[in-house]
Amino acid sequence: MGKALLAAAAFVLAACSEGSRREDTAGAGTDTAGGSRPASPEAEICASDDGLLLHVPSPDWRDQVVYMAFVDRFQDGDPTNNDHGFGEYDPRLPTHFSGGDLKGIVDRLDYLQELGVTAVWVSPVFANQWWSTPYQATGWHGYWPTHFQEIDPHFGTVEDYKRLSHELHCRGMYLVKDVIANHVGNFFIYDGEYDPEDTAKNFRLLEPDSHQPGPTQYPFNLIDRLNPEHAAADIYHWTPGIQDFADPHQEHYYSLGHVGDLNTENPRVIAAFKDIYKNWIEEFGVDAFRMDTTSLVPFSFWNRFLRDNDGIYAYARQLGKEHFLTVGEATAVSEPYEDAGERRVAGYLEQDGQLGPNSMLGYPLYHGIRRGLAEGMEAAALAYRLSAFVETYRDPFVIPNFVDNHDTARFLSTAPPAALRQALAVVFTIPGIPIIYQGTEQGLVEARQAMFAGGYRNAEGSFDEHSAYFRYLKRLISLRHDLAVLRRGSLKVMASESSGPGLLAYRRELGDDTAIVLINTADHGILVHRLDAGLVPHTRLRPLLAERWDGDAVADSDGRLSVRLPARGIAVLEPTDQVAGETKTPTVLGIAVDAEAIEGAVFDADFELSGRVAEGGAPLRLIVNGNVDRGVDFVADAEGRWRIDVPVRDLGEENNHLEVYSAQANELSPRIAYTTRVTDSELSAAIEDAPDDAHGPAGRYLIPQQPESGQQREILSAQARAAGRNLELTLTMAEITTPWLPPFGFDNVMVTTFFDLAGQDGSTVLPLLDATVPDSMAWDLAHVARGWSSYTYRAAGSSAQRQGEKLGVSPEVTADKEARTITFFYRGALLGVEDWADTRIYVTTWSSSAEGDYVDIRPEPSQWFFGGGEPGEPKILDDALLVLDDA
Repeated sequence: MGKALLAAAAFVLAACSEGSRREDTAGAGTDTAGGSRPASPEAEICASDDGLLLHVPSPDWRDQVVYMAFVDRFQDGDPTNNDHGFGEYDPRLPTHFSGGDLKGIVDRLDYLQELGVTAVWVSPVFANQWWSTPYQATGWHGYWPTHFQEIDPHFGTVEDYKRLSHELHCRGMYLVKDVIANHVGNFFIYDGEYDPEDTAKNFRLLEPDSHQPGPTQYPFNLIDRLNPEHAAADIYHWTPGIQDFADPHQEHYYSLGHVGDLNTENPRVIAAFKDIYKNWIEEFGVDAFRMDTTSLVPFSFWNRFLRDNDGIYAYARQLGKEHFLTVGEATAVSEPYEDAGERRVAGYLEQDGQLGPNSMLGYPLYHGIRRGLAEGMEAAALAYRLSAFVETYRDPFVIPNFVDNHDTARFLSTAPPAALRQALAVVFTIPGIPIIYQGTEQGLVEARQAMFAGGYRNAEGSFDEHSAYFRYLKRLISLRHDLAVLRRGSLKVMASESSGPGLLAYRRELGDDTAIVLINTADHGILVHRLDAGLVPHTRLRPLLAERWDGDAVADSDGRLSVRLPARGIAVLEPTDQVAGETKTPTVLGIAVDAEAIEGAVFDADFELSGRVAEGGAPLRLIVNGNVDRGVDFVADAEGRWRIDVPVRDLGEENNHLEVYSAQANELSPRIAYTTRVTDSELSAAIEDAPDDAHGPAGRYLIPQQPESGQQREILSAQARAAGRNLELTLTMAEITTPWLPPFGFDNVMVTTFFDLAGQDGSTVLPLLDATVPDSMAWDLAHVARGWSSYTYRAAGSSAQRQGEKLGVSPEVTADKEARTITFFYRGALLGVEDWADTRIYVTTWSSSAEGDYVDIRPEPSQWFFGGGEPGEPKILDDALLVLDDA
């Protein structure tokens, strides 16, 4: 680095406020929450046409809000760089370049600043592979590099990247670079059995006749195992694709798909990447790294790459970046009330006393938010995830949180708008760095849809600063910028519903500042009754954010809080200095319940609940599982005695609770927990499906050719049984596999099930499947399940190209690999189904992309696409039809 640059860096460093937090937490630095403009002399550079403001001090990352821009799909700022004549550009196709570039991001910085974000995570812009034969796709996404120090001409030039850095810094914003060290593009494969003792055996180059036969940068161009010079260099692991992600050896040393897995233990590779990424910091002023596929690289590499004396952190400090943030990626899921996912992610921050990145993407919490708010899991499970988040990580305040990203399904593709608003409210009111994936602020549904007009699946563009989602996110960002307690305060869960969706309540504290967050995750109203919120008696609370709630919040004489929160309601409250006047003391009914025979008991039939109150004729309401909207009203007799029958008829075993409520006295009885267990079905259906018939409607479809693709979509039999409001559906499959560690226990199949409920008007068109229902069905309710997500939607609002209204609840999904069964347990109380009598059930199978989309069919199969058909033919490989009748 030149003396002039060192001097400039030293000058900027002198302007940086000294932080008190540990350096390796990437916490403290210049506080620029809200994107304020830099002070002089930086402002002079920004105001002039001379020079570029590339190097600025590190911010306090706790205060930042990050926006992820997927370069090719964000904005086309220079149409002249779209098509380079190799058939790689076609905005009609998801597999091809769409036209977005770096200049487009610069053109939209005013839009991002208006939203309120303070940093932009830019997807990789390396020179990339323009065509992969096995995938029948281009590297439009940037994750198939051929040269780590060149910018792909589709994305722009070196000058464009510097201009982006300059423009961000002049707005008080920061540049997060997406870096790759695990692999290059898809350039070799093993045909046949792999022999680790002879890695030349069955080795084959994939693109020998292409204009891009391999990487162009030394030493990564030494990729041919059959070339003695290349083999001796040992730049690659020379391994096949990962077949079992549960095997640590495969995870670290085998290839992800067909990408060339780099030998990151090789000192030449380590040294090369140090030089490469130090250059990106020096030449472009990058402020942070997001590090792709961190978990696929041995930890020792990250320790050396980042923390050696000649590593990234030391070099960044020389340039005045005292708190250079490095965010690793390790996908992980925790089972409910377990923290294995958090511990796995935290393991990449520190191992055996050695440190790695200073941050990791918060994947376990992402899955917890999705399950709790989009799939109807009990609120207590999400509360556990929040507690595990703050307790497991070394510094949870710099762990990024998100509701979706470029590698996942869009939140809105599986959940209703109200659930998205709740998910975003959680992300912006808990510790950690919020990340917004492009398009979330516009309510986009497809994961990789372009933002700009003319890009992939976008005719009109999606940059409306007046859209409801944009305005809502802007409010959340502004609230977080304004309140340090939301960025830096402690978090304590105060209450959560354990029987199902319902109350999630937590408290943030920083010094004398407090914020209380109340969220009703259920689709029915709830009572928040005498919540111990640690308040001064009679304190009045001010709503900082209120969704679907416009009530009054005042602590009672014990400092407890009671409010009625409607379905999917949100209330973020701040205690004020105001004290409410004394109110009339309500009548004390003293609701007593004869609970001895009920508390903790198991019931398989209706039972009677009884009790007494102090006032005869008092109107009361029985509330089961917190559902105040579906409460049953009754009246005490003249002596104050009362009794009411509690129905027990729903299939399965369920943990329940009940309370008796008096609205006039604002009094709620103690909660009584009990269990229902119904084993006998009232309705049933069963079919045997013909073997080896998973070939599509005409019997000519061919399955995708990737190595793990087999008989996972073949249905052998289906059984359904129901009682009361609950239904259990079990599919026996020809094969169940789990090499990709799907949370639900099966992969390589997407099951879509349609229910024709008796007495309802439905639809005959199957959304996104290019098909219609059989036998004059008219479906009313649909369920989509794959190994990573499960969601339901209604026929209302659906069409051939659009799924209907999302419900935000999911059945329980379990898979038995040995028995080859997948079981779905549907709770009618959450789905709005009171009775399954005469229901017809149509089950279909297909495959999904990583983002949850139905994959395409083409005349010829490829790694990830079906063959034997034409686009527009039904996306159904196998199916089964059942009709529920009396058991």
